[in-house]
Amino acid sequence: MAQNLISAALSAEDAAAIQKSLTDAKAKLSFLLSLQTEDISTLFKVGNAYLPFIEKAYQTVVAHPEILPAVFEKDEFMKDYNLLTSLRPIFNQINELAESVQKTFMAVGSDTMVAALEIYSAVKQNKDKVPGLAITADEMGLFFKKTKVKAAAPVK
Repeated sequence: MAQNLISAALSAEDAAAIQKSLTDAKAKLSFLLSLQTEDISTLFKVGNAYLPFIEKAYQTVVAHPEILPAVFEKDEFMKDYNLLTSLRPIFNQINELAESVQKTFMAVGSDTMVAALEIYSAVKQNKDKVPGLAITADEMGLFFKKTKVKAAAPVK
């Protein structure tokens, strides 16, 4: 095998425990939203650059609540601020985990495909020598069949 980016194992018990932990975490985050793309496009995107601004606003509300208009929903701002600060480290950790899982999944998929191509090559070489292997070669070969493109109708 020419490629081996990762060599690891994940037991069924560990996989089940991880999935249960993720399900438990999702249950604890029952307030999570699922917004549509058009909804997201209308939102103010708060990246790391604006977090100090939000922190300053929070400090101002705490130090000088008297400056806020009566219609300002201070309790809702405080609730949102506390949720933002609680979610931030969780968000960062989940993003790091998701990126690592994605890259590992890509690498192990690539490793597996490279090995599968070697197997396919061996199947093709031995399809006439081993009974039943011709069917396997045909089935595997379907993944590499190109569809014929119909010729465009002549322009009159």
